[in-house]
Amino acid sequence: MSEEEKGEDPHPLKDLGLDSPSLLTQTETFQKLSKWAFKRMDNDDSGSVNKEELYAGLLLIQLYLAKFAGPSACKPPSRETVEEIFDKMDRDESGQIEEKEFLDIMAVLCSGIATRIAVQYTLVISVLPHVARSIVAICTWFLVSVGLADEVIPWFAKDSGFFWPLYRFLRYVIPEAVLEGLPSTIVGSILFTFVIPLALDKIDDFYLGVASEDEKED
Repeated sequence: MSEEEKGEDPHPLKDLGLDSPSLLTQTETFQKLSKWAFKRMDNDDSGSVNKEELYAGLLLIQLYLAKFAGPSACKPPSRETVEEIFDKMDRDESGQIEEKEFLDIMAVLCSGIATRIAVQYTLVISVLPHVARSIVAICTWFLVSVGLADEVIPWFAKDSGFFWPLYRFLRYVIPEAVLEGLPSTIVGSILFTFVIPLALDKIDDFYLGVASEDEKED
């Protein structure tokens, strides 16, 4: 039985597919963070905020979370989305929302952060290192198999030229294990630069798609 059939007032953000906050945004810590942001935005102590203050409060929360989760895991919605949500919550059309409404909005707008954090750290810790080592191993096997291994030795690492003493010095001061893992580290850094943002964008597209489907069904 739907909320309308039960005679209950449906969540004002239900038709946007944003009526289900995540476990992260339901925690006491996040609630305290949202209340802190509300007080920072409510400069005149009126107990309410307008659209501009709502968006500023969202950015404040995202910046705070970025200190722990990394900036790539915290991506605020567009200003248009926030204003649309504000209009949905501002039922009396006063141009202001109170603290409870502010907390509800923060809970749904930040609901995707937990997923972004989980994906980011899973890729960084478990996936990308293995992929990087596999790429290096495949490239090494290919170069050796076609007889090009000697050709790709950096020119400054050859036993001649101005940089040869520097190369010998670096090999002396840098542990052998670090040098051996350097190619994988470089490849992993490149993958991190491109794969992480792409994966997080896919998460955003997924949530937007779910919201669009829910809106069509309603």
